[in-house]
Amino acid sequence: MKHYHLLFLYCFILSLSIAIPPTFAEEAIELQPIDVKSSRLKITKKKFPGSVTIITEEDIKKSGSPLVENILRDQLSIGVFKQGAVGGESTIRMRGASQDSTLVFIDGARVNSTTTGRFDFRNLNTKNIERIEILRGPQTVMWGGNAVGGVINIITKKGRSKPSHYMTFEGGSFGTFEESLGSSGTLNDMDYSLSASRTDINGFSDFNEKRGATEKDSFENTMFSGKLGSKFWEDGRVEFVGNYARSYSDVDTTTGDREFRDTTSERFNIAIPISKNITRWWRGKLTPSVAYNHSNVDAETNNDNIFSRTYIADLQNNIEISETYSAVFGVEYRAQNGENVRRDFTRNTFTQGYFFQGQFDWKDRILLTGGFRKDLNDIFEDPLTYKFEGAYNFKQWDFRIRGVYATGFRAPTFNELTFPGFGDPEIKPEKSKSFEIGMDKDLFSKKVRLELTYFNIEFEDLISGSPVENVGNVRSRGIEFHAGIELPFNIYLSNNYTWTEAVDEIADRPLNRRPKHQYSAMLSHTWHNKLYTQLGVRARSGVLDNASGSRTVPGFITARISMSYKINDHLELNARGENILNKEYEEIARRGTSGAAGYAGLRYTFN
Repeated sequence: MKHYHLLFLYCFILSLSIAIPPTFAEEAIELQPIDVKSSRLKITKKKFPGSVTIITEEDIKKSGSPLVENILRDQLSIGVFKQGAVGGESTIRMRGASQDSTLVFIDGARVNSTTTGRFDFRNLNTKNIERIEILRGPQTVMWGGNAVGGVINIITKKGRSKPSHYMTFEGGSFGTFEESLGSSGTLNDMDYSLSASRTDINGFSDFNEKRGATEKDSFENTMFSGKLGSKFWEDGRVEFVGNYARSYSDVDTTTGDREFRDTTSERFNIAIPISKNITRWWRGKLTPSVAYNHSNVDAETNNDNIFSRTYIADLQNNIEISETYSAVFGVEYRAQNGENVRRDFTRNTFTQGYFFQGQFDWKDRILLTGGFRKDLNDIFEDPLTYKFEGAYNFKQWDFRIRGVYATGFRAPTFNELTFPGFGDPEIKPEKSKSFEIGMDKDLFSKKVRLELTYFNIEFEDLISGSPVENVGNVRSRGIEFHAGIELPFNIYLSNNYTWTEAVDEIADRPLNRRPKHQYSAMLSHTWHNKLYTQLGVRARSGVLDNASGSRTVPGFITARISMSYKINDHLELNARGENILNKEYEEIARRGTSGAAGYAGLRYTFN
């Protein structure tokens, strides 16, 4: 109960903050418009009619977090579920959809597993990331099946000025040591950004120590990331982008058996985007990409060797008819392969997707978009999806209303089609219909930003069970609320609250691992552009954790703190504390989580 008292207290502080009269010492700084690259259309975040969050390089740096999964924990409508210790599988659910209903892209490469349909964030760190774009709600028209919950687009850094180099080191709790180095810059018409990192953690028990397990489950991770770019023929650009990660981890059974299984995971993605103006109003972009993942689980009783491969050629054409009218159309060719050596199955599929979307933007006041997509697949019925969006900006009141209606589908994963004793080759894709209504309001000379969204998604032919079958209908609805407040003395308060109700309408019960309430807050302070401090709080209500609904995981609240101090232009010190109140909690039943932990390090930059 005291969890909810603390949450109420924090919300009360928020209400007081909003009630502060506009006696701020400084005027709000007008930032440059931020383009939403994942929309495919030329549109800024301020105009985007859907629900979008853009996490910048500066946001990532200020958070102090070394892992993308921790950045995502603070975002609207995203539930992160980790299988215990640092090296355990880490997956997400967005807007109550399943964990294989959110597409993840890294530099244009689609990195979801072909066998499970989801992306495992366990070995993805933040070292060379420039921005993370989160598009909530169905994005099937632009990106194809399995984007029912949304899209997460991760973009690595681009060299932008004279070459500079850096080295970092961090150490701390659980025998953690992390080292990284990198370099970025421009050389004539070329730009580059390169990074390498290594993480070693002795760890803690993957199985909850309070339930009897005491051994340490270690984690090792090596990552390389690079982006090379060059101009050609005046307005053309070509890039070579590559990311590689290899990790090793110990994980337990649910009974905490020692040395039960070791997991080695290896993945890489490569993309070569090429773009060029064909005329002054037509720009073409071709992006061939490859994504590969290999997971080897070496257990006491068996050995799983699982491979996932995705090959894509994506051709995108942007047409700028005028300042008011624009459009995008294109085609995607996608070949996918999945293989499970121990289970002796291999599956291949080929998909062609044709898409179109038009945009009407009238004097920064009215924005309308509409589009459709046709996917041709060699396994299941060829779906046609469509999407309509609109927004109206009351400029005199700094107030905007927006809405979206979209259809989507989720194709069965290779496991759901083929896995022995579990899959069904006759299973049908899930279908969905979704709408959302939102409003945005700026107050006190744009010192306060409020965003409120209601969403509703209806799923048909839900894939569930073991063996799998199309069991019925599910509805997920919710409210997303964001409040960003600039306070005096360079203090900023950010609040995100999500209410979600995801219900199986046939069984008349909530879906597993969909928290009804999620809340995060970050209080940040900057002192003379040298010392930066951030205090964060996360809260989550309890969830069901098994198919029968008989097992629940209680809700929890955790707190964290991070700080960095810039000594000079070359040296910066940093420190952070996780779970600083030392709360005992579980995200998944019986799986371990970190107690209070502290880390410290430095970053050295040189030319």
